This record gives sequence, C-alpha cells and structure tokens, in this order.
Amino acid sequence: MVDSGFEDEIQEIFSYFKTQRQTILFSATMPFKIKKFAESNLVNPVTINIGRAGAANLDVIQDVECVEDGDKLTHILKSLTKSAPPVIIFCENKRDVDRVHEYLLLKGVDAVSIHGGKDQSERNKSIEQFKV
Repeated sequence: MVDSGFEDEIQEIFSYFKTQRQTILFSATMPFKIKKFAESNLVNPVTINIGRAGAANLDVIQDVECVEDGDKLTHILKSLTKSAPPVIIFCENKRDVDRVHEYLLLKGVDAVSIHGGKDQSERNKSIEQFKV
C-alpha cells in the first residue's frame, strides 16, 4: 500500500496509536521507498530474506523482451511455445491478469490466474491447478 500512494493514510492510522503497538510489514520486494517507510515507522525493525536478497532463484529463467503494447498478447502466445510448463506471467494490474488469462483460454492454453481481487478459495484452486 505504501508504494501505491497510501503512505499518508497509513501514517495517519499509526498516529492514533499512542501506546506500544506491534506492526508487521510484508513485502515481496524491498524498494527504497518501502525500506525508508519501515525504518521511520518501526522500532528495531527486523528484515527476513528468503533466499538471496535481490537475486533470482537459479532455477528460474528470466527472459526480457521489449514488445509494442498492441503485440503483447500474441507475443505471449508465441513465447509459450519456447518454454516448457509451468510458466508464470506477471502483469501490472488485475485487469491485465484477467485479460491475459481470458486470451490464453480462448487460444486453447490451459491457464489459471491469481490476483488480489479473487477470494481465497479461487486463489487456492488456481495454485493447486498450477502445481499439477
């Protein structure tokens, strides 16, 4: 929420706590802005890294290609022919996740999607289907 522009609102909520509180912040990444926020709002913060901080898992292949906006969906489909399953596609927002998921299903690709707009049972089902 901090990197989504809600820092002031979170600061206001914190201001209502006059006594000791426990604050736990979770972040898949630790960009500078979030690190600075944590340092200024937490007492004796502890950072726990799973794996090597700032580095990808050695079993993960990262392939970056620049594609025009209008060509992205067809490029995803073409790219899937080069990579053996399972494949994870990250999108910038929930709307794009749904759009890519629908496109892949229409093209006959066995795909699942997950994002914060789905309820927990939908997310669990997607994860289980992805594992298979």
